[in-house]
Parts: sequence; structure tokens; C-alpha cells
Amino acid sequence: MTGFIRVANNSSGVIHVFVSKYNGGDDGWFKLDPGESDNWSRKEGAGGGWEVVGFRNTDDTNRSGRYVRVNTSIIFRGFDDIEVI
Repeated sequence: MTGFIRVANNSSGVIHVFVSKYNGGDDGWFKLDPGESDNWSRKEGAGGGWEVVGFRNTDDTNRSGRYVRVNTSIIFRGFDDIEVI
């Protein structure tokens, strides 16, 4: 079964988002402008479909991340304010 991980950039700056590919997909870095959101398709694996979601700023001087299940939404407000829903 295919699910998703949705990331919304509710910060005032550009971020780059990485979603691991334990359950399929592409694990490259993708740019999200302020106010944008995107979905990453991932399979709901036998182990529950867990993925790592990473965030970095444009000049790669700040990073953060979360370990989440497939079918999760994440609201990024800042590197110290990441909400997993």
C-alpha cells in the first residue's frame, strides 16, 4: 500500500528537505520555499513504514531531522520548531 509524507514550510526562509528511501522513492534534497509544501510517496512497509526526514538551510550551516511513520504530516516552522502530525 502506498502512503505519503507531507512537509509544509511555514518558516520565513528557504529550506531543503530529505526523505530517506527505506520504503521506496528518491532520497535527494528538495527545495521548499516559504509557504510551500510537498508530498513524498512511500510504501507502508511491513515494519510500519518508517522514514527519516531531514532539513537543512540553503548554505548547509543548520540541520535538523525527525524519524516518522509513513502517512505523517510535518510542519516546519524553524530548526527548533518542527511539528509532527
